[in-house]
Amino acid sequence: MKTLSTVTAASALGINRKTLDNALAREAKSFVIGGRQGRSRRIPVAALEHVAVAFVLNRDLGVSLAKGLELAGHILNAAGAPVAVGSLGALTFDVARLRQTLAQAVDEALESVAEPARGRPRAG
Repeated sequence: MKTLSTVTAASALGINRKTLDNALAREAKSFVIGGRQGRSRRIPVAALEHVAVAFVLNRDLGVSLAKGLELAGHILNAAGAPVAVGSLGALTFDVARLRQTLAQAVDEALESVAEPARGRPRAG
């Protein structure tokens, strides 16, 4: 299972690392592989899709991140088919385009983001 650091994931999503960290800590705990003290969280790429959909719904429709993550599961499982929203609405989401765009953004982030060095500098 391919995982990304929060720094790389935030870069791929085009958001601030702190914004992503806060969303993961509050709304998406189940999606993250917890790190030990001093180690950044790791996000599976499949979970990154959920988070990306939630942030798009939040940005474009004003949906809360918690509700966006819930809808993201339905949207990703529907794979492009309309998803019922309430009793009278339906939401269509271009999942194939999301995956293509996200894969490209992850590749670019992996090339451009330098992971911060951990620990004390070596003496010498």
